[in-house]
Amino acid sequence: SLRILAIAVLGRHGNPLFLKSYATRRGPEADLKWHYAAHTSLDFFEERELAAAKTTEAYLGLLYAMEDYAVYGYQTNTRIKFVLVLALADAVVRDLDVKTIFRAIHNSYIGYISNPFSSTETDNPATLAAPIRSRKFSSAMDRIAGEQPPPPPAQSVPDQPAVMAS
Repeated sequence: SLRILAIAVLGRHGNPLFLKSYATRRGPEADLKWHYAAHTSLDFFEERELAAAKTTEAYLGLLYAMEDYAVYGYQTNTRIKFVLVLALADAVVRDLDVKTIFRAIHNSYIGYISNPFSSTETDNPATLAAPIRSRKFSSAMDRIAGEQPPPPPAQSVPDQPAVMAS
């Protein structure tokens, strides 16, 4: 089983739209590592984009690996980039498994941008898209990463008086 450490969605201009850590260590300093990984991946996206100018393959595969994690990339035809950070393990990572994860991320993103109330990127190159702040999108990423959502808060029901049947 693949262990997802972080999922990032980067805009057409490389701006972070969404980044969530699933590593055991969390917090501002730990999350900075995943921001760095996502930002570093932009160079690899540009490199692959130039090399295969008109490719239809959205999956870019392994972009780079560090000592404890591997970074995979996927780019939509609208140049939105998905970055997946996986923990390095002794097990072999199959492209099919990673592609399946990226398809699920892409489908969730399509669901997000299909909402007429979501603020998505415009065709105006001077403006950047707003970050994704959708709870539904975030919980979809949690499910993809294998995180269990927290249980809903218990709702207090007022005590009902017992009704006697006559």
